[in-house]
Amino acid sequence: MTQDNTTRADPEKERVFTVEIGKLRILSNEMRKEQHERIINWVDESPFRDGSSGKSLTFVLPTRGCKYAMAKHGGCSMCTLPMDNPLNPTTESLYQLPERTWEIFEKKGGVAEFRGVKFYTSGSYLDPWELPVDLRRAILAKFVDNVDEITIETRCEFVIKKHIEDILEVVPAEKLIVAIGQETTDDEINKRSVNKGHKRKQFERAVKLLHQYNVQVKGYILLKSIFMSEVSSLDDVLRSAKHMNDIGVQNISINPCYIGKKTLMEQMFYRGTYRPPWLWTVYYAAKAAKQLVGDRARVICDPVAAGSERGPRNCGSCDKALKATLKEFSSTQDLSLLDIELCECHQIYTSVLSTEHLANGMGTTSVYH
Repeated sequence: MTQDNTTRADPEKERVFTVEIGKLRILSNEMRKEQHERIINWVDESPFRDGSSGKSLTFVLPTRGCKYAMAKHGGCSMCTLPMDNPLNPTTESLYQLPERTWEIFEKKGGVAEFRGVKFYTSGSYLDPWELPVDLRRAILAKFVDNVDEITIETRCEFVIKKHIEDILEVVPAEKLIVAIGQETTDDEINKRSVNKGHKRKQFERAVKLLHQYNVQVKGYILLKSIFMSEVSSLDDVLRSAKHMNDIGVQNISINPCYIGKKTLMEQMFYRGTYRPPWLWTVYYAAKAAKQLVGDRARVICDPVAAGSERGPRNCGSCDKALKATLKEFSSTQDLSLLDIELCECHQIYTSVLSTEHLANGMGTTSVYH
């Protein structure tokens, strides 16, 4: 599945795809609370632009979640993130977020502990439908003088001059990273597997605009969306990483899929037609991507739910160690950490790759090194 593929899909089948995702989104919304004030947060080790590493505190703010996911097409096929958000947060609860996030920051160690903060909303920080303009400014103003780096996450359609200039009135460009969930730079995969709703050109436009303001970009790449094999997923990650590197994306985050509730991915998982990626695929994706981009970009890969049935996994014996290695590599960017001894299950993994190729009439393959 590539951008050169000129075969036209059946419009009726495409409609069924989005209708099914939409139905599942309705079910997932029924599981959401009407209101809650829970702020999900966690600590991780992050690489910083000066080449060092340090701790960052990530917040998931309880906004209404992603507007794109709330549309009739149901949003992205793998996404379960809006379930973390209330359906109708009160205005009062939203305007408490600056103080509440700061309280969490201080309680967990404050300026002595953290060099960076990241603000996610399970949607787009730059979407006024989720966060009113004055509120998003007030949150950032609490932290801007106390950390080295602030990351906000958004869909690319909200990266417009008005929003960027507004943010830069609060946060200087040298401290700001804007993260965009592009998932893949292959428009066909984005349309028929991810249902992302935007094309590579839109992502390129957003990156170009951010660079005009000297703002760094973080691009997310999804590893093994539905209808993708291990081999095709690995190839897509490397193609997408190359494309992102070519247009100057300074931070590339490889995100292996995990099974979210009430998603098309979960339905396929239950039917035995989808398996989360092998951790070996994740490992080779991170290693090859870093070899590809070198010092021109930071490559981050910290697999969610690694080693579990619903997350990226190997045999169970090597999963924990391999996840820890990927996490340490992500924080240090030290490629030598990925020179590891292979577990016995690696032989099974290589057999899987070859079987996939044979099943698709493409011959045998060898893994990336």
